[in-house]
Amino acid sequence: MRYPISVICMIIALDLTMDLHARIVSDSLAIKLVTVDPGADLTTWWGHTGVIVEDPETGISLLYNYGLFSFEQKNFITNFAKGRLIFWVGVWRTDLALQFYKSQNRTIVIQTLDLPAARKRDLAAFLANNVRPENREYLYDHYYDNCATRVRDLLDRETDGQFRTFTDEPSQLTLRGQTRRFTHRSFFMDWLLMFLMNDSIDQPVRQWDDMFLPTELEKYFGLFSYTDESGSTRKLVENTITWYEAADTYQVPDVPPVHWPKGLILGTMTGIIGAGIGIGAARGKKPAWRLYGIYLLLPGIWFGIPGTALFLISLFTNHVVTWHNENLFLANPMTFLLIPLGIGMLLKRSWALRFTPKLIYLLTALALILLPLKLLPAFDQDNLLSIVLILPVLLLNSLVWWRVVKPERGA
Repeated sequence: MRYPISVICMIIALDLTMDLHARIVSDSLAIKLVTVDPGADLTTWWGHTGVIVEDPETGISLLYNYGLFSFEQKNFITNFAKGRLIFWVGVWRTDLALQFYKSQNRTIVIQTLDLPAARKRDLAAFLANNVRPENREYLYDHYYDNCATRVRDLLDRETDGQFRTFTDEPSQLTLRGQTRRFTHRSFFMDWLLMFLMNDSIDQPVRQWDDMFLPTELEKYFGLFSYTDESGSTRKLVENTITWYEAADTYQVPDVPPVHWPKGLILGTMTGIIGAGIGIGAARGKKPAWRLYGIYLLLPGIWFGIPGTALFLISLFTNHVVTWHNENLFLANPMTFLLIPLGIGMLLKRSWALRFTPKLIYLLTALALILLPLKLLPAFDQDNLLSIVLILPVLLLNSLVWWRVVKPERGA
């Protein structure tokens, strides 16, 4: 199981939560924001946020976590594929929760929040009620409804909307840019995730929207001051500590690095390799046709499988960020057909030799159509990386079939 400790902690802490809710009478109640930096696993790349409710008089300290889900939930695979994944808020004993994140070697920062006593009690009561089985579930959205945005909205409520007003300024990055700060560590995963998402994450956003990221929430909490009921100005964060400093971890850059030159080099080299094999095959080197069949599996798998997946999820799921995706001009279910054609060529089937150039010409033409369309305002998706990675492969292979392979074969 992925979260064995969290599940145990949630069970242990549930009765304590009900007890705390019944005993919240102390004006010394503490509310703290916990920010956990990104981890090594893909599911932890964006970090995590939690809220600590602590009562010094009773010694109870609980961490509320809006980031829980289970692989064992009913219809998990179907819901995940359709974009209908259910998350919930759970509660852990704070000491066990912090030790769990420490065991993952992730930096943990704790900010103590300065709220009036009545607001602290109100927030604690809300969390205690929200964690009940009948209230705890919500429909997860990576950008607009996750562990960080839920906490952001709670604290905005406790400051009477002042926090949203404070962060109602244009962001320096789009949602794609913010996402790529965390995904660029892996070229392949960065390309794949960016390939699957449309221009909805390329539109201008506000600083408020940046706080789907826990580290952005931590930053803006630290900068924010508000006016309380008495008219006094108070900083929301009165104290910040680094509870655990991780060693040798990934450092998130302030802006996403540029990847398209690397993609252009990789795409061009892949195309040159295919062109070289095709020229050799056309000039009578018998093993080269089989080698070209093996080569066709590379773009078929690398581009065809994601292209087919994008086609399906953009039509039949609730993943809004995949709809009307320009990258379908570059890779789609037809690209997947390179796999059976490659196998056919490997087995020396005549039909594979006949249909391969036709498919490559068609895929190249479709990709080229996208280039003039990019001049239109509606085609504003940031997909340069996908273009420079896929188009050279198609162009070079089309050129070889047109100028070398067919003439050499007397076509």
